[in-house]
Order: sequence, then structure tokens, then C-alpha cells
Amino acid sequence: MRQGVEAEQVSDVANGRVGDMILSYAKDLEADLLVMGASGHSRLREIVLGSVVHQVLRRMDVPLLMAH
Repeated sequence: MRQGVEAEQVSDVANGRVGDMILSYAKDLEADLLVMGASGHSRLREIVLGSVVHQVLRRMDVPLLMAH
């Protein structure tokens, strides 16, 4: 808000596919850019639970700016 960006919290994630939900929401909004952070987890956790970053990178159809 300090930077003049309107934000909205969305909590209707279906089947744990957060990455798909983010991309779908960006498409619905006709977003020109997706900005997201990336943090690492253990390899075992990513194998078992999946990774939002990997979901987004595999299916992105909008420019993506990432920060770690």
C-alpha cells in the first residue's frame, strides 16, 4: 500500500495447485507482469508437496519477475 499498489488476498485454492491458481488469476486480470518471491525448501519436501515456483515456471504465459 505504501507504494500505491492495491492488493487483494485470495484464499480459494483448489487441490493444492497454488501455481495454477496464481496463473489463472493473472490471466483473468489480464496482468502484464507477475511478481513473486522464491524460497528454497528441502528436496524431499518439494518432491512430496510440490513447489509453487516450479508450477509457475512450467506453465507461465505472462512475463515473470522473481526475487529470492
